[in-house]
Parts: sequence; C-alpha cells; structure tokens
Amino acid sequence: MLNVPSLSVKDKNPVPRPSDNVSPMTSVFGKIPDRLYVYGVNWIGDAVLSLPTLQAIRRQFPETFISVLASTQTVDVYGLSPVVDEVFPVLSRSGKAFSKENAVSLCFPLSFRSAWILWKGGWPNRIGYAFEGRSLLLSRALDYAGWKMKGQHQSTYYRELAESVYGPLAESDPVLSAPPEEREKARKFLRDQHLEGRFLVAVNPGAYYGAAKMWPSGFYADLVRRILDDDPDIGVVLFSGEKDRWVTRDIAASVSASRVVSIDGALKLPESVALLSLCHYVLSNDSGMMHLGGALGLPGAALFGPTDPVATGPMGGRTRILRHPVRCSPCFLRYCPIDHRCMLFLTPDLIWPTIREDLDNLRRTH
Repeated sequence: MLNVPSLSVKDKNPVPRPSDNVSPMTSVFGKIPDRLYVYGVNWIGDAVLSLPTLQAIRRQFPETFISVLASTQTVDVYGLSPVVDEVFPVLSRSGKAFSKENAVSLCFPLSFRSAWILWKGGWPNRIGYAFEGRSLLLSRALDYAGWKMKGQHQSTYYRELAESVYGPLAESDPVLSAPPEEREKARKFLRDQHLEGRFLVAVNPGAYYGAAKMWPSGFYADLVRRILDDDPDIGVVLFSGEKDRWVTRDIAASVSASRVVSIDGALKLPESVALLSLCHYVLSNDSGMMHLGGALGLPGAALFGPTDPVATGPMGGRTRILRHPVRCSPCFLRYCPIDHRCMLFLTPDLIWPTIREDLDNLRRTH
C-alpha cells in the first residue's frame, strides 16, 4: 500500500500552545529580552526545522538581535536565514564576550556537552531541556520527557523552548533565501550544462544519517529514466554531499543521459541551495535536502522508510510523503538488520504514477 497524504505535517499535527506549567520568562526577568543567543543544532534538517521559531521571534519582536552559534555543518543554514543577524562557527566563539544585559540564551541541542559549553562560556540566562543530568548547568530547565510524550513534530521542540521565554509564538514554515550572487552562479552552471530553461527535477538519493534511510540507487536510476523518457524537455540535477556522492555517481553512470548532471558533492551549501532554488520539483529521501527544498517552497516527494514523517517530515505543505507501511517501521535505525523492506517494497512501479501526476500538473503551469 502506498501512503501519499496531501496534508502537510503541520496540518496533521497542529502545534500546541505552551503547557500550563511553563510561564514566559517575562514573569521572571521582568521584560522581553532584546538580545537572543542561540546554540544551534548540528544537522541540516534539524537546523531548518528550528528556523520557524527564530522567524516567529523576529516577526513578533522585531527589535530583538538574534545571534546563532552553529556547527560547521549548519553554519550556512542559519546564515541563509533572513531573520538571523549574525552567525558564528562553534570554534570561533571561544573567548568572545557576551552582552549580558537584557539577554537570553536558548540551548537547542539536547546534549550535555552543549549545556556545558554554555555554562563554561558564561552565556546569559541559559534555557534548555532537562536531559542527561545537565539541569544544574542551565538557568532554567524545561521538561523534555513531557514534550517527548506528546509525540509532536520536531519543530515544536524549538518552539516550546522559545515560548517559555517569549510566550505564544505565531506558526510559520521555514524560509531560506539564496544570495543573488550564488543564484547567478547557479544559472551559469545550468547554461554550461545546457539545462537552462528546462523543467528541472532535483534528486537527492543520499542520507548522512545512514543507509537505512536511503532508497536503493537502482530504484532512483529507474525513476530518473522514466522521468527523462516521459518528457524530452525535463532535466535532472543529482545532488549530494562529499560523503554520499558515490550514490549520485552510480546513478549518473547507470543513466548516462545528456539531460542529467551531478554536482558530485562539489558545491558548498549556499551554492547547493541556490541551484536547488532554480529547480521545480524535489525528489529525496528523509534528508537535509528534503528540508531545504521545503524551506525554498518547492513541491516534491519524500521517500520515508525507517523514520517517522509525523515527527521529522518536511514543513511547507508542498511535499508528498511516499512510504510503504511495514510492521517494523519506524525503527529509527541507521542500518537495517533484516531485509530493508520499508524501502525495497516501495518500488518505482508503485510510486511512478504519483510522481508522473505531480510532474504533469506542474509542467502545465511552467
């Protein structure tokens, strides 16, 4: 059975308001802080899902100055957000003074190490979830177990953390903005590949988290052939990072068509986002690229196997969730210990009619 819901995750699982036992920090510190420090998360997808919280703060408190400390993996995600005022890589922040007057710090990661870094660095008014015995390092610790029991989308994790400071925040979808200079480079790339002006399908067949999240490369190659055969004006762009570029190389070698180009893990994230923004449809596993496509407002389809789309599905409401329900899914394992049935049973024959319908509808307005 193929599960292709048309509802976004937000529609299926509405974001709740703060729980009654968490009061806004204004009742503790007297007023809304005018400077916000954020310790950002480490994965691209998680970073994208944290952006609606920062967007809501900016929209409701426009004078707030937002600074984000981010890992090397996500520093560019936060840098492409139109609401973040400054971003610092984790390694560059040591020894830098904080403005502690009317300031608050949100610890987005759940690790003990992140709370330790905040405490040792003297971050002001440190707010995070209680976990791994780190509560003594925080100025205020929220009930993580209580949030977890609600079975909500991951974006609400960041929202409820911020709402303990700012009160109820407006709902929104993540937004990213590709720099104009990077978009121009992306256009030149497409011109050089003779793909400019074509209807472009972005395909991201990898996943950093582990092989269990990856639809078989042979299935992707099969689907790319069907897409190309269906319309001679379609072009396909294969996206990957350095660690999973072997997958796109396999697909490119198998398809061997002039209308297919692979970035081969050679582009930095701002360049990839700019190129992705020029595409018209995104086909991906549950991955960071899936969330980037959602933040750019692109329609697409996401192939889910061992993970839960209700918890980590794309926001924005334009991405179909394609999955074949099996008893052992979601297992959240990096590698399948049995036969990977959640992905192998989701065959190209099964999903092609849905993909073709999507592409047909989009090409009518292209």
